[in-house]
Amino acid sequence: MTAWSGEPVPVKFLEGRTALQRKGAVVFQAKQCRNCHSLAGSGGKRGPELDAVATRLTGDQLIRQVLQGRGNMPAYGNNLNPAETTALVAFLETLHPAGQRPARDASRAAVETQNVENPAATHP
Repeated sequence: MTAWSGEPVPVKFLEGRTALQRKGAVVFQAKQCRNCHSLAGSGGKRGPELDAVATRLTGDQLIRQVLQGRGNMPAYGNNLNPAETTALVAFLETLHPAGQRPARDASRAAVETQNVENPAATHP
């Protein structure tokens, strides 16, 4: 699963990205994610379109989905090394509409809110 496939990742998904996020776009392309998933209406239709995946799944959920698979998606834990997984998820976390916040873990958000409202709670 190292051959390039389909059209390249659209430029709009690369602009303003960090080196790690761009590396993730390369992993996305090299591992043929576009055979099943589309970006900007281009790519496979077997899996969901990923233009806004970061609004549906948190970073932890993306890691779990990539490594363990679920539903139609196979597990890629044996096909990606840790650096590739980190880069791929960093790229996937950028896939959300402008002005729309990415998904957040509700339990982490509650702790962050509590710490902002009560700073003494973080430093006993």
